[in-house]
Amino acid sequence: MILGIETAGKRGGVALLTPEGELELLLPLGPHGARLLPAAAKALLTLAGGPRVDAVAVDVGPGSFTGLRVGVAFAQGLAQAWGVPVVGVRQSEALARAVFPWPGRVAVWIHDRREFVYAAWATPGRVGRETALPWEEALRRAQEGGATLLVGSGAAEFRNELQARAPELRVAPDALAHPRPGAIAQLGGEGFRAGKGLDPRGLEPHYVHKED
Repeated sequence: MILGIETAGKRGGVALLTPEGELELLLPLGPHGARLLPAAAKALLTLAGGPRVDAVAVDVGPGSFTGLRVGVAFAQGLAQAWGVPVVGVRQSEALARAVFPWPGRVAVWIHDRREFVYAAWATPGRVGRETALPWEEALRRAQEGGATLLVGSGAAEFRNELQARAPELRVAPDALAHPRPGAIAQLGGEGFRAGKGLDPRGLEPHYVHKED
């Protein structure tokens, strides 16, 4: 049983991965959405019959500074209370998982403040290191290769500009701009089975610093 938590962007929620399938509650996070997390997690566990959770998975970023801190702290609190490990999931891995198999290159763009994105290249089974870039620099790099699919909140944020300036690039639908809590739970379950569970006190958000 894996509980997944997603709070790194504008949309998130909680999910429970069970041997029988997946349960998920989606939340519009916004400025006050994090207050709904405890009630949402309780409702989800009640709906599932109050199972014992084996691990807690959480999106560790990159993403909203406040959102990441809220999700990590909530995951740590639950894991400590239940005596179970936590698994940190990179947001870029969850976003890339949603678009494969894709025959060409995939670039994950996560929107930072104003004109910046966290950009990473992805292939099936692997997502490279994120780099914080002005979106126009990220665009230049995306145009250097062949057919490229852009996915993530950064791609959604600059969709109009991309369509006007780089029609050769494909932009994933806005429905894929933010990770599903279920995807966090699935990746967390894989990490848990691979022995990547952490003591809750050792979990940290995945921050990415801008290049000088």
